[in-house]
Amino acid sequence: MPDLPSPPQRRRARRQRGSPAIPERRLQRTLRTVFGLQSLRTGQRHVIERVLEGRSTLAVMPTGAGKSLCYQLPALLLPGCTVVVSPLIALMKDQREKLHALGVNAVQFNSQVEADEIRAGEEAIREGSASIVFTTPERLADRDFAALLRSHEISLLVVDEAHCISQWGHDFRPAFLGIGAMAKALGDPPVLALTATANGEVAADIMEKLGIPASGWIDTGTYRPNLHYAVEQHAREEDRLRRTLALVASTQGSGIVYTATVKAAQAVYEALRAAGESVGLYHGRRGAADRREAQDAYMAGRLRVMVATNAFGMGIDKPDIRFVVHYQMPSGLDAYYQESGRAGRDGQASACTLLFLRRDRALQQFFLAGRYPAEEELDSLHRALKTATRNDQALTLEPPRSRRTS
Repeated sequence: MPDLPSPPQRRRARRQRGSPAIPERRLQRTLRTVFGLQSLRTGQRHVIERVLEGRSTLAVMPTGAGKSLCYQLPALLLPGCTVVVSPLIALMKDQREKLHALGVNAVQFNSQVEADEIRAGEEAIREGSASIVFTTPERLADRDFAALLRSHEISLLVVDEAHCISQWGHDFRPAFLGIGAMAKALGDPPVLALTATANGEVAADIMEKLGIPASGWIDTGTYRPNLHYAVEQHAREEDRLRRTLALVASTQGSGIVYTATVKAAQAVYEALRAAGESVGLYHGRRGAADRREAQDAYMAGRLRVMVATNAFGMGIDKPDIRFVVHYQMPSGLDAYYQESGRAGRDGQASACTLLFLRRDRALQQFFLAGRYPAEEELDSLHRALKTATRNDQALTLEPPRSRRTS
């Protein structure tokens, strides 16, 4: 009697024939009973069908388009575990809590998880009860953790915020570069890369690093009809502040006011608080406990408005944000799309307003100059490296002085 094919072999055979691995009725039943949804959004179905057929995919979808469902639904339909790699600890926590509320066993591994939860998560992986494993790229690279993941079948490897893997992207993170090698170490499962911002160059870089074929690129566009964009130029700082107060007062619902500097964030926060608004403050110079308290209060609806620098927002999934005001010009178009795109994720009409003075441009150019080393600094480093290599010696350099003055 001939040997029967193993489950992985049967799945590969189904994919080669091009037939869906999961019956449509089971997909619809899971969508309805677990997630409470009657249908998939535009783009979601195409991505999910590819994932269920085991085909690696890069999905470029607008903010608020339901990218998370593109792996959460397949995770409940595929036989093994789904591993989600993300740089956003706040989003991991948020997604895990939402999945637990739906009865889905999801576990998370990052620097902010307590030891007891880590141990419970490891046991869930070991016994095969974890449907979804959230982790950072740094944790994924840990040899013992990778061995633990390999103890059970991994049906899907998800790379969230996939633009972070590209040096051409706006938010490159070196730790992402090891994900491609780790995918092979985990048995080379199908890969789903997700991002809201990837031009052709960045998309090609993502696909090359993660082994996704060109045919696997699905771009549903960036247009969101429920967002209304407006740009206003002002001549004086006091005019801009007065307009910000008016916009916040005249718009119902919750909102975010973004500033480019901590100083501006503090000034806008004080002005809104003096005007009687329910407002919080979030920037990188506040203590971690203060930031967490402000974020939790905003997410729970105890604060109506959050004034923040770009330190706030990555991984924040609050569906009912009705307005986003940029008090100053952001660092670039990608950043503006990400930040303004936090409005209206429930599909309802929302306003995105950019206020600027001419000097905002000079401020961003100043930040840009401090972000990258100057030519003389690179020359100095190159000479030191050449000298150390010739002399076969260890190298210690004083860190270059910051060229920023504030």
